[in-house]
Amino acid sequence: MTEVIPTPSGYPILGNVLDIDPEHPHDSLARMASTYGEHNWEIAHRTLMPAFGPLSIGGMFSEMQDIISQMVVKWARFGPDTPIDVPDDFTRLTLDSIALCAMGTRFNSFYHESQHPFVRAMVGVLTESFIRSRRPPLTNVLFQTQEKQYREDIEELETVAKQLLNDRRTNPTSKKDLLNAMILNKDPKTGESLDDDTIIRNMITFLIAGHETTAGLLSFLFYELLQNPEAYRKAQEEVDTVIGSGNITLSHMSKLPYIEACLRETLRLHPTAPAFTLQAKGDQILDERFLVKDGECVQVLLAQFHRDPEVWGPDAEEFKPSRMMDEAFGKLPPNAWKPFGNGIRACIGRPFAWQESLLAVASLLQAFQFTKSNPSYQLQIQTTLTIKPKDFFMRARLRDPGFLDHVTVGPTSQLAKASETSSKRNQTHSQSNLPPLLVLFGSNTGTCEALAQSLASSAEEHGFAAQVKSLDTVTGDLPQEVPVVIITASYEGQPPDNAAHFVEWLTAANNPEVKNVRYAVFGVGNKEWRSTYQKVPTVIDDALANNGGKRITNRAAADVTQGNIFDVFDDWQDQKFWPQLSDASGNTSGSQEPGTKELKIQVNVKARSSLLRQDVQTGEVTEARLLTKPGAPRKRHIGIRLPTGLIYRAGDYLAVLPLNPPEVVRRVMKRFGLPWDTTITIDQMTTTSLPTGKPLVLYDVLASMVELGQPVTARSVSALAKSIPELNLKDELERRAAEEDFQKLNVTLLDVLEDYPSATFSLGQFLAAIPPMRMRQYSISSTPLDRQSECSLTYTVIDTLSKGSRQGHRFFGVASSYLERLSVGDQLHISLRPSRTGFHLPTDDRTPIIMACAGTGLAPFHAFIAERAIKKAGGKEVGEALLFYGCNHPEEDDLYKQEFDAWQQSGVVDVRRAYTFKPEASNGCKFVQDRIWFDRQDTARFFQQGAKIYICGAGIVGSGVEDAMARIRMETTGVEEEVARDWVQKLKGERFWADVFA
Repeated sequence: MTEVIPTPSGYPILGNVLDIDPEHPHDSLARMASTYGEHNWEIAHRTLMPAFGPLSIGGMFSEMQDIISQMVVKWARFGPDTPIDVPDDFTRLTLDSIALCAMGTRFNSFYHESQHPFVRAMVGVLTESFIRSRRPPLTNVLFQTQEKQYREDIEELETVAKQLLNDRRTNPTSKKDLLNAMILNKDPKTGESLDDDTIIRNMITFLIAGHETTAGLLSFLFYELLQNPEAYRKAQEEVDTVIGSGNITLSHMSKLPYIEACLRETLRLHPTAPAFTLQAKGDQILDERFLVKDGECVQVLLAQFHRDPEVWGPDAEEFKPSRMMDEAFGKLPPNAWKPFGNGIRACIGRPFAWQESLLAVASLLQAFQFTKSNPSYQLQIQTTLTIKPKDFFMRARLRDPGFLDHVTVGPTSQLAKASETSSKRNQTHSQSNLPPLLVLFGSNTGTCEALAQSLASSAEEHGFAAQVKSLDTVTGDLPQEVPVVIITASYEGQPPDNAAHFVEWLTAANNPEVKNVRYAVFGVGNKEWRSTYQKVPTVIDDALANNGGKRITNRAAADVTQGNIFDVFDDWQDQKFWPQLSDASGNTSGSQEPGTKELKIQVNVKARSSLLRQDVQTGEVTEARLLTKPGAPRKRHIGIRLPTGLIYRAGDYLAVLPLNPPEVVRRVMKRFGLPWDTTITIDQMTTTSLPTGKPLVLYDVLASMVELGQPVTARSVSALAKSIPELNLKDELERRAAEEDFQKLNVTLLDVLEDYPSATFSLGQFLAAIPPMRMRQYSISSTPLDRQSECSLTYTVIDTLSKGSRQGHRFFGVASSYLERLSVGDQLHISLRPSRTGFHLPTDDRTPIIMACAGTGLAPFHAFIAERAIKKAGGKEVGEALLFYGCNHPEEDDLYKQEFDAWQQSGVVDVRRAYTFKPEASNGCKFVQDRIWFDRQDTARFFQQGAKIYICGAGIVGSGVEDAMARIRMETTGVEEEVARDWVQKLKGERFWADVFA
């Protein structure tokens, strides 16, 4: 018995047109799939096949290399601080390559600012063609402007092709390229030649298909390599082993199996020609269920087809080149990998694209070390009839400037100088004669970067000129002659996004390059996450020491749960780092006391300007509502429309760049006696993360660029106390700051300034003492299967009477209070950030899951269950889900209760609650770990059935759940506590994932 193929419900006449995102049709079709599960051609094909034979393709190698060398030189001359528009430059590369190799003409795209007119016309034709295909033909008369542009774009494509054809006929050549094959060859079967119209259409086809899909492949490949440091390292090591630093030759192309596997894996995950259509010959039954009648067409969506867990395994969503190595690739089921199309109409230019791609990747990895321009960039898809990454930028640093001797014309020294000059842009103290210091950070949330800026800002006091960089920017190039400070965190035992490549390089093998490097490591972590606390800082410290590095001082650590990171860091640099660095270097030229630094500024109370400085995108609020009972601690829901092309998965994060509360900004202005439109100009020689040498509106600086709510540091208290003229008040402040509870009160620098109005602590000192504004990261609480272009956040509003203020002020959470002030239609700055690989739903929807959380830690699980509910409603089988949820009271903050009750009734999830202030309503369970223990039989049953376990919440939730799991293990197996705890630790990263925050 057959079934009707499931589809979304449509509308009369329009059908499912409204289910397709006009700007991202491929994503819409893929989303539906995830939810519901001629004679001239024959002549042309036979005529052109010889032009794509092995000898012909091999003969094109030198011309391909010519074009690629132009891109290598361009990137080298632009230097390591210039963001590279990856899809744009790969489009230039592949268009110029097909034009030169196949048609003997040079478009010279790398010598023009804008793209070749052919590319602009092509994008217009492809985009409009897709739009027209989705509307009734009669409606075209209503779109006269679009129709006119469409015809002009087609005419431009034909003009380019006709000009190339006419030039070849006027200036014939014996070159055995594609254009000559179309002009001179005859069909070996019929003896027919191609007429000019057919030649022109084929030229347009090859110019488009011959560059657009390959540009997308190369763009996606470098995105994946930068996302996966181990794969990046292996690919570069293969280039170094097979080719070294010499010229790349045609013979090398067959000796790069790992890079070839990377290309295959990229096309599996991101097939740049994302679909093909099959027509049924006779009635067919698919999957033993769905009838496809004779003559009906079925579209194969390759992104879904290539991610079938039954073929590719439970890690089908991951980039894993090893599955595409020759032996493993040969064992795949027939037709499992189809990125070049199907049957006799599969891509005729595959050998051309493959050779070009191998050569491009080898050339670039040989010449450069790459990093993402925006470390938090998450993949966005741009769709025409092909797909490529949108807004993807990276930076390229020459591995060895002298290497380019065989690529460039003229002395390499000029290129090296250009690169060196470019690399010095934006360096602090570029005019200073002080000895250098390199401060490196690894940071996802901005804390370690702020510490790095803090240390750099005090470097001049100690006689050094500091430069601040992310760790990834020095991968393979850690200087031996400059002292190095490394400040980094761990995220579930993994390095931060902008440190992953550095850690992979440093720990891969013996590294003689780091011998004698003088270094110091400062680690930031969460002590409640016991098994991975300080893991990455420790790994870096040990790797440097084991490879001959020289410690300036022993590794230090700060625990975020203590709330005094900046104080711990200040103590470390004042008591350990600076004294030992000065002793080791013999540098005693520092003259200022720690904490007395002051920004040199000019105050102007009349001029006004605004400044936007963050590398973020803009979202729009679509919904804002209170989730809790009025009067209870506020927890809220906010819906956000995402920028075009931003794609997320359930479990990912949205980072928000907040603004300080207006009340707090006004307090600062009042304390320093300044009007609201005051502007400042910071001296250009000053080391600071704030913009220098240009007028800044002080209100904007205070609202958007600095952390006004940061707890005051002991160093700042000491400097402020020195500025108090009254001795008794000075002594009082010092006694107050020495009290044990002072830090726990979240006293801010502003609080102290208000408490001591006679202090002469200046505005410049104030700005120098507080860290830059950082982004706040929230788990997304929605699924893209519901609304692909929107997401939602669930957050707790921090708004309480400040324990640290004697003036009765309130303490506001910077980001939560900012989000609460937003209303529908407001804009906000956001950045999408992927969660760790494991913190997503299992690839196999039938896998059972256990989730544990408290409060707004429910957010990602709201997304998980919403996604499974949509899939189940669409006819998919989903596994059981058990949710343990802790909150205060059933009538106050049982978040999304109606939705979860409905999902529970439909069999998607089983919710077990724990009410802290009404335990009698939750079987006596106050906390989530209590409820897990109470329901331990069900927990054990789920685990025996292969369930994956997820935790989200504050650190105390994570440790409590771990304790409960260990107890269950002890009871069910009889093992000792230590054995049970080791068992829990071994589950992490395999069947157990956590998103734990301070």
